[in-house]
Amino acid sequence: MSGEENGVSDDPGLMGKKKSRLRQEVEETLVQHGISIERRISIINLETKESHYFDDYAQAMQFLKGKKGRWYLATPGIRR
Repeated sequence: MSGEENGVSDDPGLMGKKKSRLRQEVEETLVQHGISIERRISIINLETKESHYFDDYAQAMQFLKGKKGRWYLATPGIRR
């Protein structure tokens, strides 16, 4: 099992936080039921349903700079 699968980053420069056993069990159950986990930050326009995905918060904030309308920023979680 790789570090990413275990909840710890493989990048030695990053301090990874290990997933709890309970969180790991929940994620495995979701996968068994065909529900996948989104590891990116999602930004959704609530009016047009336009979606964009980013690897980190800084990229997401840069994208939103100057945007008009109602935007929703979703942290990593269950993929819709």
